[in-house]
Amino acid sequence: MATLTYTVFSLGEAQLHQLHTGNGKLFVMGEVAVELFQESPTAFLQELRKNKLPKLQSANRDVLHTVAELHLPVESSANSQGVCLLPASTVETVLIDKRRMELVQPFKLALLKLASQEAARLMAAGEYELALPVALDAVQQGQALFKPAPALQLFPLYLLAAQANLGLRRAKQCEDFLALASWLAMKEPGLTTSIMKSQLSRLYGQLYAFQSKHAEALHAFAEDVYYCSLEYGPEDVRTSLGYYNMGKVFQSAGDIEKSASCNDQVVAIWAATLNAVVLGLTEGGGAGRPAGAAALPVGRLQLMEVVDMLADITRTRAAALGSGHVTVGEAHLVTALALIQLEERARASEELEAAAATFGSDDAERMRLVDMGRIMLKALG
Repeated sequence: MATLTYTVFSLGEAQLHQLHTGNGKLFVMGEVAVELFQESPTAFLQELRKNKLPKLQSANRDVLHTVAELHLPVESSANSQGVCLLPASTVETVLIDKRRMELVQPFKLALLKLASQEAARLMAAGEYELALPVALDAVQQGQALFKPAPALQLFPLYLLAAQANLGLRRAKQCEDFLALASWLAMKEPGLTTSIMKSQLSRLYGQLYAFQSKHAEALHAFAEDVYYCSLEYGPEDVRTSLGYYNMGKVFQSAGDIEKSASCNDQVVAIWAATLNAVVLGLTEGGGAGRPAGAAALPVGRLQLMEVVDMLADITRTRAAALGSGHVTVGEAHLVTALALIQLEERARASEELEAAAATFGSDDAERMRLVDMGRIMLKALG
């Protein structure tokens, strides 16, 4: 027996568990009865049968084990016939039938939030085929929830659907959802934030880059940098992805000099930030706060993507300038600091030694950074 994955689902003061079963994501009927309606699970089940609402009687051992482990209330017949599980549609119907209208909208919003989070998680893992139906379902939920008038709350849902389609190389469908998001932004300019505009521009840039529309892609990524700069500043790590994307477009267009300039900006931004966060250095290179005292404004998954970005820049520099060039070593060093932050010791050590090999013993300042990196690496274990 194994414990099923489940989502904790808060609804007012009530708390439900949505089990991820082989038959979909389902609520435990007994918990719904007690938490939402303060009723006996057995009596509640009889009412469901009378009204012929959709439900599932499950005797699956993993389901029973998970319910027991979470100490969830069940109907009196559960031991012999299994546990009654309910789809979200049944829970919503019962809320309406029992005139708990104050919970219907929050229930729908919570479902929508969970669908959006799942779609984003799947795309972060590169599972675009699994993410697309979840993202499209989130769009449908949102359109039903916010009708009759299209609302700006649909903006992130359209972007999710656009991103999922782009991940599957479905350019036309991606463009359709981006157009819907653009229309909402134009309709509510006062409510559309710089971050929302940045996200929209970035996706347009990725679409145009995929279509080899270099001029359009550069314009869109430049807008991404502009809006990120308005929100965070031009030298913030969250702005750096826009510079990197511009560099990739310049590279595809054959403009190696401008591509290198964009990459230089990315490395400089991350070097300054990671010197502070990992090594505890101030902007001038002197000792400042203790290492780790500053916080990165990105999460672990995003930082892993940054490592890939820095590794790509390292390869690009090595191909253009030779693996022994000092700027290649700088890219190795910044990559090493990102890996130290991720506590990936083996890879961080390799990057540090690659950096040291390009600097040489006579490059005192850069070797000082390498040595500090080695000390931080030893401190990890």
